[in-house]
Amino acid sequence: MEHDTSKNLKQVVYEELKRRIVTCEILPGSMLTEEMLCESLNASRTPVRDAVSRLEQENLVSILPKKGIRVHRVSLNNVEELFVTRLFVEPQLVLTYGNRISDETYCRFLNEFRRTDCTREELYTQDSEFHMIFPQASNNRFILTYYDIMSAQTMRYRILSDQDRRTEVSQEEHCEICIQCLRGNWEKAAQAMRTHLENSKMSIIDYVLRFNRDAHNIFQEKG
Repeated sequence: MEHDTSKNLKQVVYEELKRRIVTCEILPGSMLTEEMLCESLNASRTPVRDAVSRLEQENLVSILPKKGIRVHRVSLNNVEELFVTRLFVEPQLVLTYGNRISDETYCRFLNEFRRTDCTREELYTQDSEFHMIFPQASNNRFILTYYDIMSAQTMRYRILSDQDRRTEVSQEEHCEICIQCLRGNWEKAAQAMRTHLENSKMSIIDYVLRFNRDAHNIFQEKG
């Protein structure tokens, strides 16, 4: 791992380890050791321990005394809990803070979501950035901290379910949210966000249970 000298070493190690977990480069359920992480991250124990401690607080890993570090498993129950939370929060963010976001921003995302030549990585980035504009508009550090943790969990489910078949529909749903925001129809925009999240949840659950045995083996009954 190359270290960015403009960042604190602890932050660099934390961000890289989190990236590997969130993108499922390190699979759910994996057992890690400090020695393993020091070697793979090319870092000493102090920044590695700091990163692991922060990720434990974010519910991505557990530190097991005398055993190592376990990356949290994913579960269908966790999918339900995650989306119940998102359904409580995100439509309300649209309703409350959507009017703080510029038309230029909505138009930019609308154009991006209408593109047909995006790579999978670009789609993931667009999705994450779009959902983040509403908590950012709140300018509330507690909401931002919460959403950062939640978005990391969401990304793991999205990557594990690897749903190419939903991409087009998801982009259309994003477009609908943008269109209603541009029109100033905040109730309809919030409902469009709610519909998008409900469809995303059901698509993940359906995919895991019916179409991907390997993913089903990773998604345990309990996290």
